Amino acid sequence: MKICPLIAFSSIALFPVFLGFGLFAQSLESFSKKTSIEISLVRDNFATFLNKQHSGNRIGYRFFEHSPSTYGEVPLSNKDVNLDTTEISSLKSIFQKQKNVFVYKHKIEKDENWSRMDWTYYMVPVTDGIEVLLVVETYNEGLPEYYGIQQCFRMSGETNKAWRKNIARTPAFSEYDLWAKEDTVTSLSYVYRNDKWYSMPATSTPVGARTPLGIAVDHLRTQGNMTSKVGPYEAKILKPIDHGIITRTNKDGNWICGIYWENTSHVTNHHPADCLHPIVNIGNIPPRSKRALRGKIYWFKGNKNDLYEHFQADFGEIKKKGKLRIASSQFPITGNINENARWIKKQIREAKVSGADIVHFPECALSGYGGGDVKDFNKYDWKELKSETESIIVLAKELNIWVLLGSSHKLSDDNKPHNSSYVISSNGQVIDRYDKRFCTTGDLKYYTPGDHFSVFEINGIKCGLLICYDLRFPEIFREYKKLDVNVIFHSFYNARHKENCIHPKIMPVTAQARAATNYFFMSLTNSSAPYSWPCHFITPDGLIENKLPANKPGVLMSEVDISKEYYDASKPFRMDAIKGKLNSGDIIKDSRSRNRKIY
Repeated sequence: MKICPLIAFSSIALFPVFLGFGLFAQSLESFSKKTSIEISLVRDNFATFLNKQHSGNRIGYRFFEHSPSTYGEVPLSNKDVNLDTTEISSLKSIFQKQKNVFVYKHKIEKDENWSRMDWTYYMVPVTDGIEVLLVVETYNEGLPEYYGIQQCFRMSGETNKAWRKNIARTPAFSEYDLWAKEDTVTSLSYVYRNDKWYSMPATSTPVGARTPLGIAVDHLRTQGNMTSKVGPYEAKILKPIDHGIITRTNKDGNWICGIYWENTSHVTNHHPADCLHPIVNIGNIPPRSKRALRGKIYWFKGNKNDLYEHFQADFGEIKKKGKLRIASSQFPITGNINENARWIKKQIREAKVSGADIVHFPECALSGYGGGDVKDFNKYDWKELKSETESIIVLAKELNIWVLLGSSHKLSDDNKPHNSSYVISSNGQVIDRYDKRFCTTGDLKYYTPGDHFSVFEINGIKCGLLICYDLRFPEIFREYKKLDVNVIFHSFYNARHKENCIHPKIMPVTAQARAATNYFFMSLTNSSAPYSWPCHFITPDGLIENKLPANKPGVLMSEVDISKEYYDASKPFRMDAIKGKLNSGDIIKDSRSRNRKIY
C-alpha cells in the first residue's frame, strides 16, 4: 500500500460557525490567538505537539497504522445513509481557513487490506488542546457500515526507544518513565465507566475497552461470540465504557491530556510504546463520496473532572440539540416471541453501528399481532414476553440507544391487553407507553383501546407515538400538533394480505397528507411479511424522503433537523383552523355575500 503525505498551512481567520459538529460557541479565531500549542510534522505520518505552558513535554500523533477492522455492506448512495456532502464540504472549507491550521493528507491505495481512499486531517490549536476534523473520500469501492481504523496518541518518555522519543518525549505523562523510577507500578491512564473515571490496569501488555458502538459491532461481526482481545496489538478487553474518551494525567493529577473521536468503537492503552489508541469507525460511505468526523486532543492544566466538563461541552447532549438520527425497522413479524426478539436485537445493533439515536419498531414487533399471529391471548406465554422485553431493555442501556418497541401489554384479570409501543430510554428505563387508541373492529376482539397521548423528548425534539388504524383519524394528529410535537413515530402491521391489497396504495399517501397538514416528520414502520408496504420517512412538507424495498427485512436511516425549513402551505391559518375558525382573513357584512342564491 502506498501513502502519500502532504502538509499545508493557512493564515486566514475564522468567524464562529455552527454546523452540528460540536464546535465551541466562541470563535476559533480567538482561541487561536490565546493558544500555546504548536503542531509540526516530525516525519511522514507522525506529528508532534508542543505546549508552551507545559514545557519539557512533546506529545506525538501517528495518523495511520495497521489494518482496518470491517463489517457489513457498502451503501450504494448518499441517500441510503443520509450523507450531506454539501455540509461536509462547507465544514472542510471552514477548517481550511483557520489561522494556524495544520493539514495532513494520506492517499491510500487499494491492497489486500485497504480500500482506495483519501484522508485529510485538519488540526486547529485551541486553548485546551487541538480541534481535529478528518475527511474521508472514497473512490469506486466505498466503505462498509463499519471500517475501524486505529489512531495513535503517543506519550513516550525518556525510557523509550530513540525513534519514539523523536516523535514524543513526554515525561509528565509517561507510564514507563514512572515505572522505571518507582517500585510501585502506578497507572496514569483512565477511561469513563458508569459515570465515573476508572484507571486502566498498570501493565506492560495492552489493555482496552469497548464503547457501546464497539459492543454492537463486535457482536455482529462474531455472531455473538465476542473475543476477549481487540485491535492490532490484541489488547485484553476490560469492562465496557460509556464513551470513547481516554486520558492520561501526570502523577500529581494537575495536568491532563486525552483524546476523543466521534464513532469510537474501542480504546486501548499500549505498552511499551506508551500510547493511547482510539479505534474509529470511518465507514458507511458510498462509492465516490465522503464523510467527515470530528475529534479532539485535550492538553491543559487541570484534572480528570475538568477534562470531562470540557468533553461534555464539546460533544455532550447539548451539541445534538435539534437533531435526531432515526432507524426505522422492518422484519417478518410472527407469533414466535424468541424469533421476533432475535430480529429486534440484531436490528438494534445494526442501528447503533449506523449512528442512530433511536430505533423504531413496527406494531406488535415483539409479541406478534393479536388475531393474526396470536389466536388466543388466554394461552399466550406472557412470562416469555416479559423476559424478552427485559433483555431488550438491558440491550438499550448497554448500547446507549433509545428503542420504541411494539408489543402487547398484559392487563389485570380477564381484561384484554393493550396494543402498545414502549418508550425505552437510552439508560434502560421504560419512560412511557402508548396504547393504540383506535382499534379496528377486528382488533377489539383481542385488544383494549388506549386513552392517552404519549409525548417524550430527545435532543430537544418532541416526539409522539401512534399505531396503525390511528392514521384514519385526523383529530389525533391535530391534538399532537397542539402539544408542539415535531416527530410522529407511527407503527404498523399491514402485512400478510392478498397481493392486490389496498393498504400499500393508501396508507403511505394518507400519512403524507397527515405530515404536510400538521408539519410533522413521520417515521412509518411495518412488518416485512408479504404482502406489505415498507418503512417510509416523510418530511414536514409531505414528501417521502426515503423508503426501504418492500417485503424484505431492513433498517431505514433518516435524520430529523428541526432547524431546516420545509414548505408549509397551511402554516398561516393552521392554528385558527384548529381553534375552529374555518376560514382565512376577515369576514365582512355584505348583502351579496349573505344571499347565496343570486349571481
